Amino acid sequence: MEAYFASFPVWMNFIFFAAGLLIITKGADWFTDGAVGIAETTGVPKVVVGATLVSLATTAPEFSVSVIAAWLDHPATSVGNAVGSTICNIGLILAVAFLLEPVSLSREDVMRKGLFMMAMGLLLVLLGWDGRITRIEGLVLFALVPVFLWFGMKRGTWSDFDFGATMTDREIHHVGLRFIAGSILVVFGSVLLVQSAVHLARAMGVPELVIALTLVAIGTSLPELITAVSASWQGHGDMAVGNVLGANVLNITWVLGGASLIAPLGIERQSFVLDFPFMLLLMVMFLLLALWKRGMGRRAGLMFLTGYVCYLALMFIYFV
Repeated sequence: MEAYFASFPVWMNFIFFAAGLLIITKGADWFTDGAVGIAETTGVPKVVVGATLVSLATTAPEFSVSVIAAWLDHPATSVGNAVGSTICNIGLILAVAFLLEPVSLSREDVMRKGLFMMAMGLLLVLLGWDGRITRIEGLVLFALVPVFLWFGMKRGTWSDFDFGATMTDREIHHVGLRFIAGSILVVFGSVLLVQSAVHLARAMGVPELVIALTLVAIGTSLPELITAVSASWQGHGDMAVGNVLGANVLNITWVLGGASLIAPLGIERQSFVLDFPFMLLLMVMFLLLALWKRGMGRRAGLMFLTGYVCYLALMFIYFV
């Protein structure tokens, strides 16, 4: 398969990359539609829905891309996609959401999920300290996925989850079809994205990890961005925040855990020097602001965006 993509000129790989992004975004959109449709019938609090159902749906592109990259023996893309998406989720997506509309937050909800996110970030650094994430370590991360989902949903009662309470059989069937079609699109788009990104990196002389941390990570984070912007415009910024917190936890546990079960993942020096420190810095900034204020507005958004721009600048200055 690699030889097939390598036979095309650079401009064709750009087209494949863009097509992969479009396909993944559409597939994730169908995933998210199904998740939100179910959530609307349950009455579960928006921040809980954002941290569980919507996060799983919008993190599907990251999961598919990282797992397929591991399967195709491109560990740098697996790691860069997951870590880069985590950084992008706070530094770009939350920044855009806060710049569009100030958000009032439930300190208890946000702090509990924010602390869980911080703990997963520290765990990732600890597990990767020896320069790789083994299958056993990946299993540890993957085993934390149901723990997080339970943690996010335990505010609800079983009666909250009467899925289909207001859905007809035809509507449930429609949601199922969209889920299946969406999963096929996400996987197919991921293959296009990974293969074309690798060959673009080689053609431009840019490290594969940098491409994964930027183009691939931003591309696979488009569902979170679309969800956050839409939620903010409609006055549901708390759902956007819940989605980002949940997506970040899942990027570390579900995405990296799943990818390392396929093949052990090597951690490059850049991750310890730049990527991990910035990931933890943005997480700490979020937690401190959530503790200090009951809401976040344009000033907080500008702070996150400035941090993200600084991160990109340092990456391209020292690692390209």
